[in-house]
Amino acid sequence: MPEIKAVTICSSSKFYDTAQLAEAAFRDLGMTVYTPRYDFNEQHVRVDESDKIQLTRDFLAKIARSDAIFVVANGGYAGVSVCIEVGYAVGQGKVVLFSEQPAEFALRALVDAVVPVEDIGAGVRR
Repeated sequence: MPEIKAVTICSSSKFYDTAQLAEAAFRDLGMTVYTPRYDFNEQHVRVDESDKIQLTRDFLAKIARSDAIFVVANGGYAGVSVCIEVGYAVGQGKVVLFSEQPAEFALRALVDAVVPVEDIGAGVRR
C-alpha cells in the first residue's frame, strides 16, 4: 500500500460519531484528514437539493486532494452517496479502506483493505 499522508473519511450521517473517532485516530498519526460536514447531519437538519449538490461537489474535491479514503461502514452499510464517493476515489486511483467488510458485493471488489476504527494506527502503518 502506498504511503498515506492525507485521507478523506466517507460516512453516512448515521455514523458521524464513528467517523469522528476515525478522524481522531488518523490525526494522531499526523495525517491530514478531510471529513464530511458534520453540521449537515441529515439526522438533525434538512438538506435540500442545492445543499446536497454543493456538498457532493465539495466532498469530491476533498477526495481529489487525498491519498486515500476511509469508509465508515458500520454493519457493512454504505449508502448511495458513499458508493458514489468510493467509485470516484477508485477512478482517481486512491487507496480505499473500509472500517468493515461492505455488505454490497460490488463494493467488495473496490476495497484495498478492511481496517477497523480501533486498529487504524496499526492497520495503516502496515
